[in-house]
Amino acid sequence: MDGLVIAAIAVAFYIAWNIGSNDSANAMGTAVGAGILSFRQATLTIAIFVLMGAYLKGYKVMKTVGKGIVPEGYLTMEMAVIALLAAGVWVTIATVKGLPVSTTQAIVGGVIGVGLAVNAPINWYTLVKIASAWVVSPILSGILAIILYKFYSKVISSIKSVSTIEVLYKALAILGGSYMAFNFGTNEVANASGPLVGAGFVEPKVAGIFGAIALSIGALTFSYAVMHTVGKKITALGPISAFAAQFGSAIAVSLANIFGLPVSSSQSIVGGVIGVGLIAGEGVDKSVIKDIVFGWVATPLTAIFIALGIFNAFSLVGLV
Repeated sequence: MDGLVIAAIAVAFYIAWNIGSNDSANAMGTAVGAGILSFRQATLTIAIFVLMGAYLKGYKVMKTVGKGIVPEGYLTMEMAVIALLAAGVWVTIATVKGLPVSTTQAIVGGVIGVGLAVNAPINWYTLVKIASAWVVSPILSGILAIILYKFYSKVISSIKSVSTIEVLYKALAILGGSYMAFNFGTNEVANASGPLVGAGFVEPKVAGIFGAIALSIGALTFSYAVMHTVGKKITALGPISAFAAQFGSAIAVSLANIFGLPVSSSQSIVGGVIGVGLIAGEGVDKSVIKDIVFGWVATPLTAIFIALGIFNAFSLVGLV
C-alpha cells in the first residue's frame, strides 16, 4: 500500500504540473502576448490566485470528477492512478508541441477509460452535461469577450491622458488574469485531485493545496510555449482585447463552477481570443485554430485508449 500511496502522490503531482505547464496560459497568455506582463510576473500571479481558488472553491468540481462520472466505490486508488497517468501522458505530448489542449477532457477521458476497464456503470447523464458545457463555454466566452471589448474600447477612447491609459491597461491585465487564475484553481485543480478525492485518499482542501502548488511549479518551469500560442499565434492582441478575452473567459468558467461542471479553461480562453480577434478586425489564424480544435476532439478519445492500455499493461504484471 505504501508504494501505491507514493505512486498516487507522484502521478497527482505529475498531472497538476502538466496542468500548470499547459493551462496556465489560459490565465495569463493574453497578457504576456500583449507585452503587459513578463513571464515571471504572470506565473507569480497565477500561483497566488490558483492557490486561493483551489482552497476556497475547488471542492465542487472535485466531487464531479471524482464521484460523478464513475459511482463511488468503483474508483479505487489503482484506478485513480491510471486515470491520472493516462491524462498526464497525453497532456505532456500536447505541451511539448505547444498545443493548448483540454486537461479537463483528458482527465474525464481517463476516468471513463478505467470505468470501462472494470465494467463500472458510467453516469452518462453527467457526461452529457459536461460535454454540453465544453461546447457552450467557448461560445459564451467569445460573446462575452466581444461585449467587454466594445464597452472598454469606448471607456479608453474617452480618456485623454496617456499615462492614465497605461496604468489602466496594466490594471485590467492583472485583474483579468487574476480572476481567470482564481477560476483556474476552482476548476482545473480538481482535474488533478478529483480522482484521489473520489477514491477516498485525501480531503478536498488538502488536495486543493497540493494540486495548486504542483500546478504553480508547472507554470513556472514549462508553460512558455503554450503561452506563446495563446498570446500571439491565434491573433494579434492589444491590451483591451487581452483583457476582454481573459475576463469573458473567466465569467464563463465561473458559471460552470456554480454547477460543479469541469469545463475547459483552454476552450474558454481560445473562444475569448477568437471573439476579440474577429471584432477588432485582427483576423484569426485558421490553421492554428484547426490544430487546436483537433486537439480538443482527440483528447478525450486518446485519454480513454491510453487508460485502457495502461490498465491492461498493469493487469499483465499483477498491479491491478
